[in-house]
Amino acid sequence: MELRPEDIGNHLARGFAPLYVIWGDEPLAMLEAEDAIRTAAMRTGFERSVFTVQGRFDWSVIFGSADNLSLFAQQKLVEIRIPSGKPGIEGSNALGRYANSLPAETVTIISLPGLEWKQTQSKWFGALAEAGHVIQCRDVPREQLPNWINKRLSANKQQADREALEFLANRLEGNLLAARQEIDKLALLLPPGKLSLEDIEHAVTDVSRFEVADIQDALLAGDSARCARILESLKQEGEALPKIMWQIAATLRLLAKLKSAMRQGQSMQAAFKANRIWDKRQPLAQAALRRVSDAIMESTLLDAARIDRQAKGLEGGDPWNDMLRLSLKLSTK
Repeated sequence: MELRPEDIGNHLARGFAPLYVIWGDEPLAMLEAEDAIRTAAMRTGFERSVFTVQGRFDWSVIFGSADNLSLFAQQKLVEIRIPSGKPGIEGSNALGRYANSLPAETVTIISLPGLEWKQTQSKWFGALAEAGHVIQCRDVPREQLPNWINKRLSANKQQADREALEFLANRLEGNLLAARQEIDKLALLLPPGKLSLEDIEHAVTDVSRFEVADIQDALLAGDSARCARILESLKQEGEALPKIMWQIAATLRLLAKLKSAMRQGQSMQAAFKANRIWDKRQPLAQAALRRVSDAIMESTLLDAARIDRQAKGLEGGDPWNDMLRLSLKLSTK
């Protein structure tokens, strides 16, 4: 059964489920989901055991821990952490058996990283999902980040207008753990009530964190300002220019393939499937296809070739500046 992270509080108010499977790529959401269940269980008097599955793990110790309650604790909290997300053959069988015979008076939390679709279709994951509650912890999309921040501020009895929320979203993007720290810091430094943009600017630190792959979504979405922020952040972090340029070139090649497929009479959905563009990125790709003309495509492909030569020292000029110009040309409406 699926359980959204934001619904955990209401769920726990009604009681515990015997099993929770918490997985995803967002560390803050996972941490808070685990903490919510752990805190409620410990407050109720559960005895806690934690197991981290690494290397040649002895799965029998988990069964023994769950079955052998101490003299003083009538309830037990068992936490099983699988950092790799790959329990192996022995572990897969053990998890399947565990799901099919959950120990009495025991709440189990199984923590997993982000999983591939094939892993979520495995027998062991299916057995866990059928026996308990699955909590997937996703990244907060950029467009939802201001509302996410606003809810966090409200919990601290603080508010901010849209301009201030956008400022915070730009500063904190991609790093929710740091975002929580900054929001908590605002609660310590500033009084409850309406926070001005000026007060927030003086209080927060720029903790944006971007990956090279982030540039592709910004280019497809036509978000010029975000493209500029990502490139500047990667430059300051010392990211290798060829690696960034490869991602930009991959975006250009993708658009070129889609345009070619559609000129040949292929439907957009068929072109998306052939190029492995799944649901989340399809609206971005559609927006880029409407925005980017054939003339812009040809021009940016020539720009990309020139920047590649600059990065290799075969041509003069500033490749970082030219890469920014290319990104703005491709993303500007």
